Amino acid sequence: MIFTEMRHFLPSIFLSCILVVTVHARSWDLAVVIGSEIDFFARNGTLTGHANIAEAVALTGVTYDDTTRTMYLSDVRNNVSIFSNVLTEKDFNSTPLLKKENGMHIMGVVFDTLSHTLFWSDALKEIIATMYVPLDGKPSNPVILHNLTGNSPRGIALDACSRHIYWVNSNTTNPSIERSKLDGSDRKIVIKENLYEPLAVAVDHAERKLYWIDDVEGIHFKIERSNLDGSERELLVHNKHQQPVYLAVDSESFYWSDWVYSAVWTMPKNAKAGDLPTKFKSYYDSRRDADPAGIVTRDNTGKIDCLSILSIINKRTNVSRLVSRAETFNNLTTSTEESDLTTESSKYCLNGKLNKTDDMCRCKPGFTGPFCEISICHNYCLHGKCIINHHGLPECECSGTFSGVRCEKDVCHDYCLFDGKCSVQNGRPFCNCKYSSMGSRCEEPNNITEICPIYCANNRSELSSISIMLCRCTNSNQTAERITFNDNFQSGILLPMFAALIAALLVMIAGLSFYVNKLRRRPRIKRHYVVSKGVMPLTSRPEIPDNQCEITIENCCNMNICETPCFEPKLRTGVPRSNSIKKEEKNSLLDNMEGNSC
Repeated sequence: MIFTEMRHFLPSIFLSCILVVTVHARSWDLAVVIGSEIDFFARNGTLTGHANIAEAVALTGVTYDDTTRTMYLSDVRNNVSIFSNVLTEKDFNSTPLLKKENGMHIMGVVFDTLSHTLFWSDALKEIIATMYVPLDGKPSNPVILHNLTGNSPRGIALDACSRHIYWVNSNTTNPSIERSKLDGSDRKIVIKENLYEPLAVAVDHAERKLYWIDDVEGIHFKIERSNLDGSERELLVHNKHQQPVYLAVDSESFYWSDWVYSAVWTMPKNAKAGDLPTKFKSYYDSRRDADPAGIVTRDNTGKIDCLSILSIINKRTNVSRLVSRAETFNNLTTSTEESDLTTESSKYCLNGKLNKTDDMCRCKPGFTGPFCEISICHNYCLHGKCIINHHGLPECECSGTFSGVRCEKDVCHDYCLFDGKCSVQNGRPFCNCKYSSMGSRCEEPNNITEICPIYCANNRSELSSISIMLCRCTNSNQTAERITFNDNFQSGILLPMFAALIAALLVMIAGLSFYVNKLRRRPRIKRHYVVSKGVMPLTSRPEIPDNQCEITIENCCNMNICETPCFEPKLRTGVPRSNSIKKEEKNSLLDNMEGNSC
């Protein structure tokens, strides 16, 4: 789901698996999704914003892209699994990114800012999938990165610096934590031993650590961490009577959502033995008919300066080694000078100054992060120069023919026709036309006789708003003609259709004519005889007295006057006979008629 968060949070809308929120100021440090809502908090637990996603049902995973200030969320009970949402100060519209399919249950999502790619784990389909989400336009089709049949994948995490994806396999018969490169290669198991049912995983970029939750037999649970390769494993929390589901970490603490107490818990990363977790936010008495789910922290996502982080870790390592050697050789407490060195080394403000009052970095304009290591302008302008405005926000001065908020649009792309040269004047595209063409986009050819030789010699196809240029070659010499779209359509489609219709009509007329002519040739015999009611038939037709009658015989040629017909007419019989047989039957009929009477 995607929605845009302005300076003041407004009610937002829901995306089934992915949501986007855009923020113009540092208004939150931690976001928690619960049901159809999102709560935004400061690090001290103060609620700074709230979004009610009207179309959401059960939000689960959440991730954040600080470069575009976009938040992605997942929903497991909506008919759309992934879609985007842009929130403005007045209204917003949702755009689906991935329609839900049968057996789809997306639990966790992470977003890689550098490649603008989304990754998610599907617990029912048992896959790790990925999808490219461009700045503009439709996302690509989802691709299965790993098929994890029988492993029950749940939590997922991204290591933006080492370019790795981590996930947990929650199958209690074969639990593990795995990782691979973002393209799916170099897959390996990171943690295998002493696991029961791992549910969530998180990568701490600042400390280069891996955190995970292990639900032990449904009663106890553990939160552990290690190096990213699984070495130097540490137990941070070992407690009971909770059901932790999602995990997140920032520069100071780690957080997890619990479905038993319906709360979000937290604990410092540098907690000492015996320290207990505290409730960051309780939803137990709230009216929301849902439990807290996905958590995302602002510091650990989005724009991460990996080079600065690695440099800080190396410096810390070197300082620790120096202090350790001093203690070993002198067997004394660290001197005041060394203590100051250690204290100062705990905070390396790369682009700012250390405030000794609260031991926090005060960053210069254009930088953020716990050590001022993140440049707001890093990879912000795609084709231009990034500057920081008076509000402390990045702005782009685009170069060449590019425009847009991040200089992502080439205004000259496919703008000038007929090889016109495009440039930008007063922020708008301008065409210098060739081939004597005219118009704002060089769409009107002025001299076709001049254009055609150049066009056909270059063997190019240019389509303007009114015509199509075609080349016709004769005797090895190329000539050209301009054919309008209507002429092409008429000669290529209408004329053949009209000719076929006329041919069909002619065939029908010929068939009808044949059958009509055949019916007209049907023979009809009609004879009149005057007969006496008493003695003999008459061969002539005098005036008919009272005792005589006139008989009309039609279509009957082989019968006696006092007998019924003996055969059907020619057109009604199916037995062919020769002409001689027909003449015999006719003569016999006449003889019988003359020799017999009624």
